[in-house]
Amino acid sequence: MSVKRIVVVSDCTDVAFVEMRSSIFRAAEAYAPDARVQIEPLVPVQPFSVLNAGFMVRLVAEISTPDTMIMFIMNSIRERTERIIGRTEKHGFVFEGTNTGAVGWLIEEFGVAECYEVHDPGFVPFGGKFVHGPAVGQFAAGRPMAEIGTPFPVEKIRRTLPDEGTIVHVDNFGNAKFPLGNQSFEYGDELVVEVGGEVFEAVYWKRMMELEDGTWVVYPGSSFDLHEFGEVRGKGLLPYGIGAGAQISVKRA
Repeated sequence: MSVKRIVVVSDCTDVAFVEMRSSIFRAAEAYAPDARVQIEPLVPVQPFSVLNAGFMVRLVAEISTPDTMIMFIMNSIRERTERIIGRTEKHGFVFEGTNTGAVGWLIEEFGVAECYEVHDPGFVPFGGKFVHGPAVGQFAAGRPMAEIGTPFPVEKIRRTLPDEGTIVHVDNFGNAKFPLGNQSFEYGDELVVEVGGEVFEAVYWKRMMELEDGTWVVYPGSSFDLHEFGEVRGKGLLPYGIGAGAQISVKRA
């Protein structure tokens, strides 16, 4: 049996990740003792941010091999919603998680070949451990999706997509990733950036690290067609408490 690679995207970053990981292994072994499952290190997301989770799911797909399974566990919705498992048309990525909108960016670009609602055992205190983990483990061990759930209409899959000027991620250096939109700048242009009630003087540049320490820079980023805003060898937006979902405005000075 070939190795099934699984990536977990979640805001459950403490021992809860170990619980989810162990539930995957246990379910896989129970279904097929010879199952070969590989779980990558956790991809942490901003707590309760569907937008950030959606970015992470899409980012994982960009750098993963076809047939990788992406499990996304993050729920900010008050009511209980569906737990879904499916496969994309392009590259055959398998996705599994709560239907919050976190898979929207992925399926907008990769399409949906099939989707099922995971059988509902009723309320449980930790779905990642008692529902999602077992479903992922069983599928990784060879159980067909059609046995894990019932057909789910593609049009009912929630989609949370980024708008122009909306930050989707702030990394550990305080650099923000966001869609710049149709604006066009030349390298060297002086800019005014407004975000989180703060105003920054910045410059549009290609390689931020060649500028002076403390310089604020807007530059073409490393993720898809997103731009980034950060501070050269500084803390960037970290001291300001700004994260995914914040609006950012970039204009010529």
